[in-house]
Amino acid sequence: MAKVVPYKNKSGEIVSYQIQVSRGYDSSGKKLRPYIKSWKIPKTYKSEKAIQNALAKAIGEFEAECNRGEHLTDKRTFREYADYYLQLSIRDNKIKTSRRYKRDLVRVNKFIGDIRLTDLKASDINKMYLSMQEPGIRQDKKAVAKDPKTLQRMKAELGLLNKDFCAAGNIADNTLRLAMNGKHISIESAGKIAAVLKVKPDTIFEYITLGDDKSGLSAKTVRNYHNMIHVILQCAKDESVIRENPADSAKPPKVMKKEAEFFEIADILEIRSALEQIEPQFEKYKIMLYLLIDLGIRKGELTGICFEDIDFENRTITICHNIQYEEELGLYDDTPKNGKIRVVSMSGEVSKALKDFIVRTRQIMILLHGSEEMVKEINPKGYIFTQENGDKVMNPSSLNHWLIKFETEYNLPHIYPHKFRHSQASLLYASNIDMVTISKRLGHAQVSTTQNIYSHLMNGQDKKASDAVADLLYKKDSSV
Repeated sequence: MAKVVPYKNKSGEIVSYQIQVSRGYDSSGKKLRPYIKSWKIPKTYKSEKAIQNALAKAIGEFEAECNRGEHLTDKRTFREYADYYLQLSIRDNKIKTSRRYKRDLVRVNKFIGDIRLTDLKASDINKMYLSMQEPGIRQDKKAVAKDPKTLQRMKAELGLLNKDFCAAGNIADNTLRLAMNGKHISIESAGKIAAVLKVKPDTIFEYITLGDDKSGLSAKTVRNYHNMIHVILQCAKDESVIRENPADSAKPPKVMKKEAEFFEIADILEIRSALEQIEPQFEKYKIMLYLLIDLGIRKGELTGICFEDIDFENRTITICHNIQYEEELGLYDDTPKNGKIRVVSMSGEVSKALKDFIVRTRQIMILLHGSEEMVKEINPKGYIFTQENGDKVMNPSSLNHWLIKFETEYNLPHIYPHKFRHSQASLLYASNIDMVTISKRLGHAQVSTTQNIYSHLMNGQDKKASDAVADLLYKKDSSV
């Protein structure tokens, strides 16, 4: 039974009622705060009977709403709920995503962070998108060494190796390298380096602003913010914190879709031919390209392949690792992009080349470290592709750096790892492999993802289908 509390104005007249519907008691026996709704008496209602009839109707509708679980009581702001969502991401080991969201939320929270989640509207989000594209928004603070040589000297005087210096400050080795070469790093990283050197950050670093006042954020960047906001609000909807996701109705700027680049068959054959000519010390990169061409996997998934993931008898590789790099964390082993493990088949030729490479690499590592037990100790996960001494997994970006030299030396078309992934999709589609199989092999969460990325391929097939229909319907009878 609902409780009704009248509210009066200064003249003592009842102007509104507060309708309270009991929520019962919690597990400890404590009475829960009731559902509450205010009902204001319309100015057009003059008689008491009309007021009481309308109030009774409002009470009945509110009780029904509460019984259906539609009344929202969560008072968290967008900022507070986003922080909660970040904890879920960290729990699920989505390190790169959670760090990116944490960084991007700094800007988003300036616009909508203090709005209660249940009050957030699509118009609030749209206003933010418009502001993000205004001139002057692209200003980000970074730290740069005032004098890189002084920074290098101070580090040398400390007498620490790079790995020990990084360990002391929880700094990624690449971050330290960037700082020592006068490149900009995050303010947080500058503080860590200064702490190891036992000086104040502003004595060795100066702070610069990236960007300018002439342009706002690009449409693609704003779209990335939209995707993040949508994911967070969808979680709130799934948890019944909000009824609808306001980001569904928001209008982020349109992004000109860029068709995925891929190699033609002749290009791939030319690349394979060049790979056969490279020097033996680059065999690791040759095998990596063989796998990219053959499997269409992501470069992080490639560098994450371990011995136990390979089934040479059935010629399959289980894709269950994804090596990532973050400035603050360095290299770490994540799950595949959509969190799903998949098994992909490889050709007999590539399977044999990979097996021979593993045998030779093991022999070299045993000679280098003295025994197979020592090799296992320094590489306990059994990564196939490691750095030179075998004690650390290879940085996926190292392949990109090598490819620049490779394509220049052999006068090849521009090469980057993901282009082989697009080529795989193109080859499979041209071979009339169904979209479900292609999507599964590429590791997309949904078939629609594959269709969206490679819609230009389907457009080409649609033209062929149209020509085939025209040929059947309109070609002249040869007997005439």
